[in-house]
Amino acid sequence: MQLIDIHTHSAKTDGNIHIADVGTNVIYSTLCSVGIHPWKISAGWKRDFDRITGIAANGSVAAIGECGFDLLKSPATEEEQYRIFLLHAKLSESLQKPLIIHLVKGQQLLLKAAKEFHHTQAWIIHGFRGKARQAQQLLSAGMHISLGEHFNADTAAIIPAERLFIESDESTMPLLDIYARIATARGCNVEELAKHIKANALGCNLLKRGY
Repeated sequence: MQLIDIHTHSAKTDGNIHIADVGTNVIYSTLCSVGIHPWKISAGWKRDFDRITGIAANGSVAAIGECGFDLLKSPATEEEQYRIFLLHAKLSESLQKPLIIHLVKGQQLLLKAAKEFHHTQAWIIHGFRGKARQAQQLLSAGMHISLGEHFNADTAAIIPAERLFIESDESTMPLLDIYARIATARGCNVEELAKHIKANALGCNLLKRGY
């Protein structure tokens, strides 16, 4: 059984499919995502974004991001984060690739963006640890939610199967163990969960047919 990890910061060779976040760096030979993390917004962000734009159409790039909002650690203002996020969203739309979103204390900004920018590509909140009520707000706004090693069990139980993804992010826990914990919280088995995640990845263009 091959599992899908939609967001990781480390190279893994465990036989599963991993999408590596490479930021603004060179493309790996594996599937990856490219974007400006809100922690790494600098005075030279326009140059960084031009670099992303130049490589994002490459077939190895499965998604745009992670990008988004962090009102605790980003050096950028809320206005700058919002502007840069919308540029990533437009790139996602133009290439028909999903958007991987970092979200810390910026939910209202994200909901504002979702209301003003009518996206057709999947917007995926990565590494979500919030409560079920917060998740429901995001789901109602059309988001997808990705869970990792640390998650709220009540939240895991209420996410519709077609809106759920799983990731390892920076965890050293085996991906199978992460799947197993989430499956337990949802009251299903790993095989069933893996089937849903793969269908979602194909449906959102994270994976191409043949994987």
